[in-house]
Amino acid sequence: MMTLTKQQSCWASPKFTIDCLLSNVSRQMEADGCVLEFSEDGCKTATPDQMAVGDFVKVQLWLEGEEAFVDIRLAEVRRVHNHWIALEVIQVSQTDRVKLKRFLDTLAAMRTEAPAFIDHLLVRA
Repeated sequence: MMTLTKQQSCWASPKFTIDCLLSNVSRQMEADGCVLEFSEDGCKTATPDQMAVGDFVKVQLWLEGEEAFVDIRLAEVRRVHNHWIALEVIQVSQTDRVKLKRFLDTLAAMRTEAPAFIDHLLVRA
């Protein structure tokens, strides 16, 4: 029971937050940013190698020209390689999902290509 409670609290309140700016969109979204680690002592900058596959994170994804970030409340680390972190988006509000989709659809229309898949994010940190 203790393990389950600890695991539930990890995804309910992730230890890491990634603050990033969407930098490239082709078949998938790519962003540049930094990793922040939260603990009882406060917040400090972390490196991708401090994360492990399966870790849950929050993401603040900034879009160029937008006043507020897209709040990805929960994402799972799928891969960490050098300074790249591959994430699977799990939970984002409907409002933020619509805002992100609209932004990606607009970019795709300007390039006459299919919009990026919004459930995966690659971050260079």
